[in-house]
Amino acid sequence: MAEYDFGFPTPDAPEAAGGASGAEPTFLSADSPDPLNVQLSEIMRGKIRNREWRRGRYIPSEADLMAQYGVSRGTVRKAIGTLVAEGLLVSRKGSGTVVADGGISRPGNARSFSFAASLRDGGVRYTTQVLQKDVLPAPAEVAESLQVEPGEPALFMRRVRSVGGRPVVCQESWSNLEACPGLEQADFTTESLFDAVERCSGRKIALSHMHYSSCRAGAQHAACLACGASDPVMVLEQNIELADSTPIEWSLTWLGPNQSIVGVSMQSDGFPGPLELDGIRTRPREGAAVEDDATRALRRRLDLDALAVRRGVVEWGRRYMGSPLHFGGALSMAEIVAVLLDEVMHTGRDGTPWDERDRLIVSKAHASVALYPMMLKRGLISQDDVDRGLFGPDARIFKHPERDPQRGFEISGGSLGMGLGYAAGLALSLRRKRLPGRVFCVVGDGECDEGSVWESAALIGHKRLANLTVVVDANGMQLDGPTAQILDNGPINRKFTAFGFDVVEVDGHDVIQLADALRNPGDRPRAVVARTRKGHGLSFAEGHAEWHDKALTEELYQRAMRELDAREEAIRNE
Repeated sequence: MAEYDFGFPTPDAPEAAGGASGAEPTFLSADSPDPLNVQLSEIMRGKIRNREWRRGRYIPSEADLMAQYGVSRGTVRKAIGTLVAEGLLVSRKGSGTVVADGGISRPGNARSFSFAASLRDGGVRYTTQVLQKDVLPAPAEVAESLQVEPGEPALFMRRVRSVGGRPVVCQESWSNLEACPGLEQADFTTESLFDAVERCSGRKIALSHMHYSSCRAGAQHAACLACGASDPVMVLEQNIELADSTPIEWSLTWLGPNQSIVGVSMQSDGFPGPLELDGIRTRPREGAAVEDDATRALRRRLDLDALAVRRGVVEWGRRYMGSPLHFGGALSMAEIVAVLLDEVMHTGRDGTPWDERDRLIVSKAHASVALYPMMLKRGLISQDDVDRGLFGPDARIFKHPERDPQRGFEISGGSLGMGLGYAAGLALSLRRKRLPGRVFCVVGDGECDEGSVWESAALIGHKRLANLTVVVDANGMQLDGPTAQILDNGPINRKFTAFGFDVVEVDGHDVIQLADALRNPGDRPRAVVARTRKGHGLSFAEGHAEWHDKALTEELYQRAMRELDAREEAIRNE
């Protein structure tokens, strides 16, 4: 099976693998007036244009390029440097060079783009010619995009849409027949693929992951679009999913020369806020807008929940007076716990079928004493569980939880860096079982020093686990001091963005900002970077690294209760 032009596998492509259409140079010439590095950079540029070298994939090593083209290492490095400067390649120190993502990224939470619907809604009369429609074994890359086994039957189509007798787009697609039985029987000259998919699957198309690129048409697409092989065209790549996150289609749409896409962006409750230059949305600061009565009531309830979490943590400290507990991290995530368990999550004790419940993984498990007040309120644990304490043979809940799914403990806690990988497995399992539950994983910013966190993030982004949300309790401190001094993990929000997450940064002690960020999943995994303060809520603990793991005294217990009482009075009087 050959590949042509933009790297889309087809069974009958007449061009050679790699997509050369005759316009790109394929070898170096000693007779050329251009230096060897310039010639080599043009060959490499052609491989990127034609998608023989794909986005995000490593190119051949310097040694391989030297051997293939018979040039020196210096020539290879100059050619690579040229393409790095153009933004086509990215050099990663110590690991090699990859093809840059490039292109224009369309914001998430947008409806999948249907050209048929766009033309129809615009009152434009068009015709569709189906050039090819075959059920074929899914090639490896197609299978990966559709999340089926390689060789599984998939529907390949190539169609041309024309307006006024002039071709305007050429569309090529692979569709998931397992999720859409009978799709191959549809008449695509009269029915759009989107309409047929929703009819055959019985489900709605919810979203797509899009990538716009520009390139030359190439011989094959020039014939379809009635243009020249060297004419510039725009190509839209879509990975399309149903409402339950089942991948249904992988497609490329080639727009003929002089075509354009025009859209309107609306800001409403159903769409994201402004997109910053680095792709990270920042929530409004507290006080930026006047809250209505419902929002004020919600804030009061959740603030009281967070206060109850802090009271519970302090009570555990009194119960085990003289024994160190992880006060700092437990207090910093009080609002996170309150919002998740009492506002956002379907716990399975609220009427949600147990198998369809949301899952909570607290990867920074040393801070789990913060969970127990809200878990008791939500019916996940009982008062008897609390009365049995945290230690000893009769204990049911622990300082570091042991796995007990019936009580809401999805994983045993202890070693840092393990929770996000487990959460990824849970999210993938729920998606494959087509269960609606979401997975929430709380990690610490100090914990993000662990390499396993980023290995898991890479997998989550690659699998597009939109049912998973990671919450970073970014309190700026860890066991031995400030994270910036121990191991500065830099702009953590941009790191998650780089792995394909939808990133929202919030004040982690503002319950409304947290609720807004955690409620509605988008079309990508989400990372909520919650800026918190270690030990928040107790003046003697806030901002002090020693309270990462420290014992409470009677004097400090009494002081803590006075401060918490004052805070409760303030909340109730607001």
